[in-house]
Amino acid sequence: MKRCLVIPATFFPYNDTNSQIVYKHLRLLDMEYDVCALRNYPEEKQLQDDLDRDPNYAKFHVTWADEYNNVWFNIKNVNLIKALRHMKKYVETAVQMYDGQDYVYTMTWPCYTTRTGVILKKERPAVKWIAAFSDPINHNPYMFDEETYRNYSLPEKAAFNAYLKYYVVAQDEANALEQADLLVFISEELRDFMIEQYVKYFGKVSEESIRRKCMVVPLNYIPEWNMVKPVQKAAADDTYTLSHFGRIYGLRIIEEFIYAVKLFTERYPQQKFMIEQYGEFRKTDRRLIHQLGLDPYFAISEKIPYEECIQKMNESDGVLLFDTILPDDGFQPFLPSKLMEYSLLEKDVLAVTTEKSPSWRILKKTDALACRYDRNDILKGLEDLIIHRKPSKVDYRMTNEEASMILQQAIADMDQRGTK
Repeated sequence: MKRCLVIPATFFPYNDTNSQIVYKHLRLLDMEYDVCALRNYPEEKQLQDDLDRDPNYAKFHVTWADEYNNVWFNIKNVNLIKALRHMKKYVETAVQMYDGQDYVYTMTWPCYTTRTGVILKKERPAVKWIAAFSDPINHNPYMFDEETYRNYSLPEKAAFNAYLKYYVVAQDEANALEQADLLVFISEELRDFMIEQYVKYFGKVSEESIRRKCMVVPLNYIPEWNMVKPVQKAAADDTYTLSHFGRIYGLRIIEEFIYAVKLFTERYPQQKFMIEQYGEFRKTDRRLIHQLGLDPYFAISEKIPYEECIQKMNESDGVLLFDTILPDDGFQPFLPSKLMEYSLLEKDVLAVTTEKSPSWRILKKTDALACRYDRNDILKGLEDLIIHRKPSKVDYRMTNEEASMILQQAIADMDQRGTK
């Protein structure tokens, strides 16, 4: 059986999007894995139980090289010298774990994982490097969000600038695009955005040579683990509940949505409804809600555990998706993972998005309610959903077995081509 050295930064049983992507990419492939990971907390008991029952987990031999909080640097963890020292230690440990594996797999966010791929390709040209991407680094729009940066305090600005300098380095991403043997993206839009930025700002190798190595593996789910199942909502009252789960920050802006809610209350004063938010929420948005007299229509809570999150989704009449909104309504590469959960729950969705996004493409395949970032367009969406009860289901639910077959074929094709 072939072997693969896996360098993901965080890994299960810590439950984040990148850990999910790594495990789902690899679990059904016919390989053994040596994983060099950073331990992060909280670890999820339900996820650990799922792993213990999964016979494929026995193929993963995990070395905990360090704790993620030792490597991470932000405003709450300000010892930069300590963080860089631990980052260097993690990269060195990962490189030292190479003992003849056929493949190296990196999850290329945070970008210091990429540095191991660069080192190993230089030292061992025959090793095949699989680089996976969930978000862009080079000219990521969130890094150039002037409004958010302006609202930072001076210490926060200093921490953010250090983060950009050491943790999300465009050159690392460019190295992966140039040197990896297989490039794996979660959407066509992410692939195209990253290649476009590379050609514009680096361009050492041709766009054609990069595209030959690219493949897309959509977000997917493991049926045996799936907690995300629809249940019949109890008919408690006639209040229509529309819920959002996740952070409202940066370019995930909702001012036009708030104004649309105000217009909706003026047009339908007798309609009972509630907007529920679970997760980080901007103070400026809270103030706007209060200024417009909308406090009775919004219930804002902190982030809740995953099991409770699924329960709340099921209890809601509809769910909200707030996408990344770029100032110039430009092409954007971000795909919210909630789309798959909303699809599995068979919930009616109201999305505030843009036409140049993966969300818009996916939602429009089933005529789900995708609204532009415009209060009148959003008002129409609220009317369709709450007043006219228009069905608005999204279909985005690839199984892990289906996704693994795509990746297995791409690896076989890579092996047949040989290394570059």
